[in-house]
Amino acid sequence: MPSTATFMSVLLLCSPVLATARNVEIDPTVYARVFEVNQPAWTRISELVMEKVPAGSKVLDIGAGPGEPTTTMAKRMPENKFVVTDKQHPMLERAKVRTEGLSNVQHVLAPVEDLSAFPDASFDAATGCYVLMFVDFQKALAEVARVLKPRGVAFLTVWNEVALYSLTRTALAEMFKRHKLKGHWRSAAHLVPVNPMALSPTEPNFGRSTIEKEIAAMLQTVFKITAKEDIAYEMNLGSVEEMCAVSFILATPFDQIASYNGKTEAEIKKMYCDVFQELATARAAKGDKADGHAKIYTLEKLPEREL
Repeated sequence: MPSTATFMSVLLLCSPVLATARNVEIDPTVYARVFEVNQPAWTRISELVMEKVPAGSKVLDIGAGPGEPTTTMAKRMPENKFVVTDKQHPMLERAKVRTEGLSNVQHVLAPVEDLSAFPDASFDAATGCYVLMFVDFQKALAEVARVLKPRGVAFLTVWNEVALYSLTRTALAEMFKRHKLKGHWRSAAHLVPVNPMALSPTEPNFGRSTIEKEIAAMLQTVFKITAKEDIAYEMNLGSVEEMCAVSFILATPFDQIASYNGKTEAEIKKMYCDVFQELATARAAKGDKADGHAKIYTLEKLPEREL
């Protein structure tokens, strides 16, 4: 396990590594560490595929990062074929390491918004674990629908709320107040939307939209929602120092705040982390856990006669 100092330095260099709004690609090394806390989510997706997808099926895993839920599914269902995709080559390389020795897994470099590597109706099922929050999810859903066979199913996990988001939002507000910082960011709570879906570059409402609304509005003649399942689990991201570093992924414009207030970005980040760590420590003392709350949608592609 890397030291806190190493972890902080990597994240500082790469921040905000997950901020698609800034068109910055996800750093595979950093993401792999954060990724592991979501094991309960990909385990549940694997269980759903086992329950609902027949043996001998072909399953597409979109935006799988370091290779989940593909790896778990492929181990549990050797009779099925799995195709793991990601838009970043380094991510796919990590997935190859994770799935090493599994003969029923294929790796394809492909963004979820463009699955042209696959013909229409070529998969029986698709999975996606927290990928839609980082992509143009309208295009993504349309592409998933295209490559699924009629009556094919998709299992997509979407965050409802992550404690890290609300903590970050509170810390930012307190930082502005405590240090008398200037700028319109003082009252711009939307800088850190509580609903992580707002990280999508096509989300104009700072997280007030949901996948469910998008399906109803855009794809109601393509998919139907057959099941919704809430899941929650603790997201142990390490020490309060490490948690603060991870919170940099939320696309807060520290550089702009610093410039406007005549500070360096490092100074602003230190102000922020001092407050963040104080709040996180107080929350932990009360027994509050850093939980994540998400929903797994099961979608079924409607056959043409029902369109």
